[in-house]
Parts: sequence; structure tokens; C-alpha cells
Amino acid sequence: MKGASEGTRWEMHWDEVAVFDINSASLGVDELELMTAAGEALAHEVAKASGGEEVLFLCGPGNNGGDGFLAARACSLAGIRTSVLSSHESSKSETSSHARGMASQGLRIHVWPDTPQGDWTLVVDCLLGSGGAASGSELRSPIREISSWARSTELPILSCDIPTGMGGPDALKPVRTVTFHSPKMGMSESECGEIMVSELPWPSEVRNCGVGDASRYPSIELDARKGDRGRLLVVGGGPYHGAPLLSGMAAARSGCDLVHVAMPATASSRSQWPASLIPEKLPDRELLTSDSIGALSDFIDSGRQPDAMVIGPGIGREEESMEAVREIISLSVSKSLPLVVDADAISALPVGKWPDGLIGVATPHPGEAERWLSETSPQQALADCTKEESAIVVTGHEDEIFGPQGRHCHATGGHPRMAVSGTGDLLAGTIGGFLAQGMAPWPAARLACAVLREAGSRAAQEKGPGLLADDVPVHIAHTLSEWIGV
Repeated sequence: MKGASEGTRWEMHWDEVAVFDINSASLGVDELELMTAAGEALAHEVAKASGGEEVLFLCGPGNNGGDGFLAARACSLAGIRTSVLSSHESSKSETSSHARGMASQGLRIHVWPDTPQGDWTLVVDCLLGSGGAASGSELRSPIREISSWARSTELPILSCDIPTGMGGPDALKPVRTVTFHSPKMGMSESECGEIMVSELPWPSEVRNCGVGDASRYPSIELDARKGDRGRLLVVGGGPYHGAPLLSGMAAARSGCDLVHVAMPATASSRSQWPASLIPEKLPDRELLTSDSIGALSDFIDSGRQPDAMVIGPGIGREEESMEAVREIISLSVSKSLPLVVDADAISALPVGKWPDGLIGVATPHPGEAERWLSETSPQQALADCTKEESAIVVTGHEDEIFGPQGRHCHATGGHPRMAVSGTGDLLAGTIGGFLAQGMAPWPAARLACAVLREAGSRAAQEKGPGLLADDVPVHIAHTLSEWIGV
């Protein structure tokens, strides 16, 4: 298996901006320092685009507006005549409020509908960033009215990070967009004009898995009912019966509502079933074979259709089982059902490539990855995949995670005792639980790796050298609770 180059950049999902921001804060980077750097980079491009002539800044209530306030301040200090129009009386975050206060010391900040007057040569759009309205949607007041007013000036527009309303009916169409770290999904010259990518003083570790990944965990609705947070099917067992149960418990502790576990009959009869897991009967007795595919297909097509599956924990590597795994992968592809391929099931994957059309995650250890991928790198294997629909987690002392379009990061931390048997089963179940709750494979893999390492550390503090994989699942729930603020 070939490695991956460090420092790769990928086209970021809008939600990944929040992930990186939170990870950055957890690494001790000051948010105002980041905002100041963004403001200075924006001011530099504004000065070039305006030729030093008079400019108008439009600032929203969030961090995008904070970037704008600091850029306006920098332009004014550089001698550029600068006007500022804010969408709201106040800013939403402590950092953007601080930036607003700094700008107000030398500039008058007009608040809509009190528009300023000036002979502007350029409008600088800092109304909404990645945390604003979803691409293609209508803008809400007063941003919608300000956008309309800005378009009526017929002046050239320079946008900060992402054009306000990008792809929607109220969108501002800039001649240039200054975005940070890397382009965001959906950005194109037709929507953004010339795209300029500016660096931020982020440490390289900010792109690795961390607490910020919890920002993509699906929110819990107040009126949620049983099943709303997903149904997972774990298929495994045969030679080993504990592995699929560990995966199931991890999935349940990840917040997944309903977790079904299907094992051959002999393995199932040896198991001490936790009350929170639902046993599913298979016609096979000793090993998983193609004889069980009909039963699994019927389950998938029933009123209890799962939202995701895990295949592999404890199944062994008999050829009959590998053929069954290949059929399950085909079934998953035909149903567009996200799938985690784990443990011995890795051996059923097509050599050197990702299965055509599969949505999901593979979790090989280095030896399994070497046998599966051979001379192909994980990124080459995922070359035909798009967006965040697939991921490969090469597990180890540090997990290495690969995704489409150059995505690549690490998961570090944890505790040495997590080398205990069963940790891989926990990871597969945690990823599966997140997939069943609606997360895409890439963010699900990232969050699972981060959460499991933290959960392992917490369990090790309690159990010490006697830590078992069974001790970890409850700490998955504790870690998630803390990270999402429940």
C-alpha cells in the first residue's frame, strides 16, 4: 500500500469550516488571532481591487462579519476611505463582537436601513460565511434586503470566504472571492468570480480528528420518536461471537436508536445478549454463507429496513463467508445502503480498488490494507468517489483516514491499552451508528475515530491495565454528551 502526501488540501464541505475552527480553539489558537489574519488578508485584496479608492463593507452578525469589521479597520488605517454597513445592531459571537468594537473606534458603523453615503468603487461582501444560509436557499431579512440594495448599486463586489446567498435567488455575484484555507464545495467562477485562497495561521494538526468533528453530529430533536435516530444492522460472527456484540454496543452508545445483530445460529446461541441489542436469526449455523443472503435481503426490504450496515466482525476468512460478504456489498450498492466493511470482510474487497458504487467506510489494519490495496494508495482507490461518500480508516497507533478528493487526516491520542482485542469492533460499530443517524462516511469516520480514542482514555483512567473493550462503550456516550453540550 502506497502512502499519502502530507499537507494535502481538499475542497471543504461548508460544515468542515466549523470543525476546523473548533479544533483550532482546542489546540490553543486564539480565535481573534485567526479573525485578524483573515481581516488583514481580505484588506490586502480589497486594496488591490479598489486601487486604494473608496470602499463599502457589508458586515453580517457572524464571524464573516467579524472578518469584515477588521478588514474595514485595516483599510481605514491604510488611508483608504471606508464605509461600513452592518446588518444588525450587534454581533453574535464574543470574537465578532470584539472585532466590531475595534472597528468602531475609528469608523462609524451604520446599521440597516441607515445606509451610508459615498463614492464607492467597490462593495465588500462580508454578510454570510459558511455558517449562513445553505447554498441555493432564499436569504432571510435583513440580509435579503441588503443584498438587493447592494446589487442595485451596480458596483463590483468582492466577497469574503463565500458569496452571500451563493447559488440562490438573492445571491451576490462578486468579481472576486477571497476564501480561507481551501475552496468550499459548490464554489465556481460563475458564482464566485476569481477565487483567491488565503492562508490562516492554523497549525497543521487542525485538519486531524478532534472535538470539532462533534459539530457535525446530528442534533437531537425535542419531538424525536423511536427509530428517528437510525436503525443499524451488524452482520458478523461465526468463529467469534463477541465481536459483533461489541460493534452493536458501540453503535447503541453512539446514539443509534435500534441496533440489530445477525449471526450464524451457533455463535448466536453462545452469546450473552445485551438487552439493548436485537438478535436476528440467520439460516447459517457455523459460518456466514450465501444461504443467509435471502434472509438479509428480506430484512432490508421489510418495514424494519436499516439505515446502515456493518459487515465483518468475527466472521472469519473462509471462502464461503467471503463470497457472502461480496454479495452483501452488492446488496448494499443496489440499495444505496451505507456499509462499514471491517475485520476479515476486508479480504472480500476487490484488490486495489474501492467497490463501484459503494457508500461507506472500510477499516483495515495495516496488514489488511496491504493485502487489499497492494501497490495502490488509499487515495488512488478512492479516486472515482466524490464528495464525502466514502472513507478508508487504516487503524493503528495513529489512525490514518482517507477520503475522496484528497481528504487525508490522522486520529491521535487515546491510551496504549486500547490495543486490547475488540477495539476495531468498537470503531466499526461507532462508525456504523453514526452512518445510521444520517452522517456521511467521511465525517462519520472522523468523529468515530476521535470519540473512540477519547472514550478509551477515559475508560483506561477507571480500569487501568485491566481495561477490556467491554468497558469502553459507555464512555462513547459520555464523550459525545460532553462534546455536543448535552
